[in-house]
Amino acid sequence: MEREFWNDVASKGAILGVLMLASNIFEQAMFLNGTMGRLSFVGIEAIVVFVIYVFLLFYFAKRHSLQYSKEEGFSYGKAFGYVLTLSLFTSVIVGLGSYIFTHFIIGYKEYVDGVLNLYTNIFSTIEVPAQMANTYEQLIDQIGSQPEPSLFAIIFASIRNYLLLGGFVGLIIAAVVKREPNIFGDELE
Repeated sequence: MEREFWNDVASKGAILGVLMLASNIFEQAMFLNGTMGRLSFVGIEAIVVFVIYVFLLFYFAKRHSLQYSKEEGFSYGKAFGYVLTLSLFTSVIVGLGSYIFTHFIIGYKEYVDGVLNLYTNIFSTIEVPAQMANTYEQLIDQIGSQPEPSLFAIIFASIRNYLLLGGFVGLIIAAVVKREPNIFGDELE
C-alpha cells in the first residue's frame, strides 16, 4: 500500500503541479506585459484556477480513499496527510518551474524591470497622496535593489505557500472524504 500511495501522490502532484505552474507562468506574463485591464483578467483567472485546484484536491483525495476497504476506513489523518503530501509535490514543481521561467526564459533582470515598470504604471495611474509618494518610491527602489533569489529560496517559498493553502483546504477536504471503518460489515446479523 505504501508504494501505491507514493505513486498516486507523485502522479496527481505532477498533474496539479503542471496546472498551477501554467497558471503561475500566465500570471507572471500578464503582470510583466499586461495593461491594467489585463490585470483584472488575471484576478478572475486566479479565482478560477483556485477553484479547479481545490476541486482536484478533493477529487484526488476522494478517489484515493476508495483504495481502502470499508473495514479499514479512511481516517481524517490519512486524508489530511494525503492532501498535504499532494500539495508538497505540487509546490516543488511550481517552484522549480517558476525559477526556470523567471531566471532562464525571461531573465531575472528583465523580470525585475518588468515588475518595476508595472508598479510605476500602477502608481502613475492612481492619485497618490503626497505623503505616500515617498513610500511608494522607496518600495520601488527596494524591489530593484533586492538580490536575485536562489533556486532553493524559490522552492522553499513555494513549499510554504502550497503547504499553507493545502493545510487550510485540507482541513475541510479531509473532513468530507474521511470514512469511518466498518468492522461489522454492511449487515447486522
